[in-house]
Amino acid sequence: MPADELHGFINDFPALLWRIEIARARIEFLNGNTDVAPGVDGTLLLKSIEYRNRVLLPEDRHLIESFMEAIKEGRKASAIFRVKTGDAAISWLKLSGTVNLRDPRYYYGYLLNADDTVSVIKGVLGKDLELKLMIEDADNPVLLVEYDSQRVVCANPAAKELFGLTDADFRNLPFHELHSHTMKHPLTPVLKELPLSRKWVGKLEYLSTDKKNVIAAETVVRYLVHKERRLIRISLQNPQVNKAPDPSVAASSHRDLEALAQALEPLHGMDEIMETCLASPVVSAQCDAILFSDVHVRKNMVTVYGAGVPYPGIKRDETFSYNGTIAEDINRYSLDHLVVDDTQDSIKPIDWALFVPRGIRSYFAMPFYSRKVLRTVLVICSTTPAHFAGKGTEDFLPLFRTINTAIRAWRRHHRR
Repeated sequence: MPADELHGFINDFPALLWRIEIARARIEFLNGNTDVAPGVDGTLLLKSIEYRNRVLLPEDRHLIESFMEAIKEGRKASAIFRVKTGDAAISWLKLSGTVNLRDPRYYYGYLLNADDTVSVIKGVLGKDLELKLMIEDADNPVLLVEYDSQRVVCANPAAKELFGLTDADFRNLPFHELHSHTMKHPLTPVLKELPLSRKWVGKLEYLSTDKKNVIAAETVVRYLVHKERRLIRISLQNPQVNKAPDPSVAASSHRDLEALAQALEPLHGMDEIMETCLASPVVSAQCDAILFSDVHVRKNMVTVYGAGVPYPGIKRDETFSYNGTIAEDINRYSLDHLVVDDTQDSIKPIDWALFVPRGIRSYFAMPFYSRKVLRTVLVICSTTPAHFAGKGTEDFLPLFRTINTAIRAWRRHHRR
């Protein structure tokens, strides 16, 4: 196409065309179609957060925020949202963009008035049209769930594909049938706090309706109010699908945990407790060593007990400064677990004092609290790098809870 014809097409295109230089966060507008809705300036909408927050409906702001994050990361993205117009009405706008593959420094996109499109598809989508449009263009799986009933209101195409369900399947489906409380991170306490916190981000697991697959995904949960209706927007980032555990294997593991709990109950010496844990098949099958850190934050002290071939010489009085320990990292970043794939890549002092010299290459750590104060960190260790890659809290929570029960009994015994 000749340059003058291309220039004419760009000027006549019924949308505001733009490009952003990602590294410098600098936007250029490629045509003059700035009046994207009555009384709404498209250039200010893209440039000014203050202006954007003034014209956007509050419950749609997160859609623009997600789009702007995609720009920073160079990801293809689109969003459809609502703005308040100068004549006190509501208009629907659509943002869409992608990085320039020939020159990844630049991100190109358009801002388009979508009122006509909304009118055309109103009859197709039927009830909850506005809700469906709010998530329809998201590339990743997104669900809208009614806050009070905890039932799914609608799902976007990516969510339907991921779960293998249709609109009819999703309609009024109880959310707990997708997210089981036995999966990673129980969501109930998060939802109770959501009207105040407004947003939660963390890793969750979902169960396919046929119970055959477990879907792990970094999840963004947001609280919304739409026309006085309380909603939760659940966005799944980079979902990973794995086979669900074999029930017979789970039953065997449960029996081993019960046997371990019984073996630990009469013990009052920490060396005995650690050795008994490691002798259990539910522990020894998963690691080469086990450690218990007795944490005293105010005293700036962590006392370590251990069992396993790499730790033949650990004694009860082997102590370390709290600074630079696993416990400090867990406290500082409010972690529910910590995985190190290769201790030789670590910059934590404790890794080079406690793990590297003994040949430990990877570990999985989990904290336990007493009256909201960190008191215990349990660690399982491996001489193999990345042995615990992809593991999460729920993978070891039943085991660590069993051990922590013995540790709490040990503390009570020695206080007496």
